Amino acid sequence: MTGSRASLLTAAAEEFAQFGLRGTRIQAIVDRAGVNERMIYHHFGSKEGLYKAALEDQMTGLHNAWQPALQRAATLPPYEGMAMALTALADALANQPALVGLWLHESLNNWQTLPLPSSNALPVELQKLYERGQHEGVFRKDCPFEIAHGIAMSALIGSAILARRGDAALVSSENTGLPLDKTRELTLGQLLDGMTGPAPTV
Repeated sequence: MTGSRASLLTAAAEEFAQFGLRGTRIQAIVDRAGVNERMIYHHFGSKEGLYKAALEDQMTGLHNAWQPALQRAATLPPYEGMAMALTALADALANQPALVGLWLHESLNNWQTLPLPSSNALPVELQKLYERGQHEGVFRKDCPFEIAHGIAMSALIGSAILARRGDAALVSSENTGLPLDKTRELTLGQLLDGMTGPAPTV
């Protein structure tokens, strides 16, 4: 990847995460990237093309950061493996705050650039680990992987959003008396306990 292209992708992700596609100015991107405006059109063809490329680049970064942990988690007992996988995802999200912002703008615009993933696009390693846990009696058998995955993603993305406010609102150290790492540990514990707990009785 050329220097100007990489600089533009990084700068664009930060600007688009804050202002969205429509609200972001080309001049702000090139000023942040330190390149000439014509480089946008040379590498990406348009502002929209740059937005799509920045989103895909951020998604690739998340995948690459998470994949080694997913592969290691797949070799562990189900509970320990799921704890490792979710912790690694939380770390990856924390290290890519621009991606969370991009997802928020995508959701407000009906996911026009990044289609919502189908069940076939969910992490295979995580699904196999979860289903192995169901088979071994570790995870509850009445909850499909798709639901467990959606809940986990919602919780971890929500935590990442709150962390961007300085870990504000209900999860703040001021309100709970707990440091951020302990707060995350408890959040992950709640997710795992939900996976292992009994089905609610009606």
